[in-house]
Amino acid sequence: MQLVYSFRQGNRAEYLAQYILSAIAVTVPVPHHEDVGTDFHCSLLKRVGSNLRPYLPFNIQIKSYGDEVLKDGVSFGGLTKANEPKWRRHEIEQLCQSDTPFLVGIVNKDEQWIDLFCTITRYFVAYNWNNWGLPRQLDLIPYEPKGDAHLGYGSSEELPIIQNIPQRHWKLPIGQPMVRIKISDSEDPDKCEQIKQLLEPYLRMDQENSVFARIGLGYFNWPKIIRTGRPLTDGAVALAPSEPGSTMLQQQLRVTARIAASVLRTYQFSGKKQEILQWQEVLSQLPVSAEPEVIANAVWEALQNART
Repeated sequence: MQLVYSFRQGNRAEYLAQYILSAIAVTVPVPHHEDVGTDFHCSLLKRVGSNLRPYLPFNIQIKSYGDEVLKDGVSFGGLTKANEPKWRRHEIEQLCQSDTPFLVGIVNKDEQWIDLFCTITRYFVAYNWNNWGLPRQLDLIPYEPKGDAHLGYGSSEELPIIQNIPQRHWKLPIGQPMVRIKISDSEDPDKCEQIKQLLEPYLRMDQENSVFARIGLGYFNWPKIIRTGRPLTDGAVALAPSEPGSTMLQQQLRVTARIAASVLRTYQFSGKKQEILQWQEVLSQLPVSAEPEVIANAVWEALQNART
């Protein structure tokens, strides 16, 4: 029996990553035969007295620091190398639809540190920014852009035509690392607490975006500038329009109807009749009658009360 050298080096990078990450999070390795793009399932650990409690989950993919990742980034999708190439569409869809915050960790075995990157700008792909469509291949580019340059939706180029397979190759910068954790940092409890405080806003932003996507909000937050080892201060917002009659628009209208019912019920109990009546024109555009009975009844009862 023998091992491929490059595979072994990748395994050793994962061992180092697990040791360092275990200082700040529960870090459960994914067995290789269950590997679908995530190397560890993690949860940050909160120190409560003499105890540690998991409280904020995330998944992470580990890569070794070197020329390959610096040049090509972390790739999703692309084609299989079979005689009849097939598109790895599932990799891109899984990245874009992740319900759990997803990080990339780049490990330097020689210097014994790990850089942690957020991948929130993947929502530009999920929401089909610039109408580029789902790409054949998506590369997350770490350490770009440099300095205080703004993150954004990246760039794309056309690939050779293959029937029934997208042509676009999307390169998406993921910025500088949120933190660089040295192996010595993992032995310093105070330093570990600082690292968790730096990571938390990014993870919560990623969580929120997942909820927004699930309800079809067409809205997401993203970090405009990432400064390693410094708090997140430069956030941005993006709105993704949808086509009239699209599934996304229908979902937005359904969610708005439910929100309206809750708002009107609050106004009704507060005696704000005029505020309720101002909603009538908006309600005419919402599929209230198609909602569960409790939603429709809340809307009609509030309106009837306001009119009396």
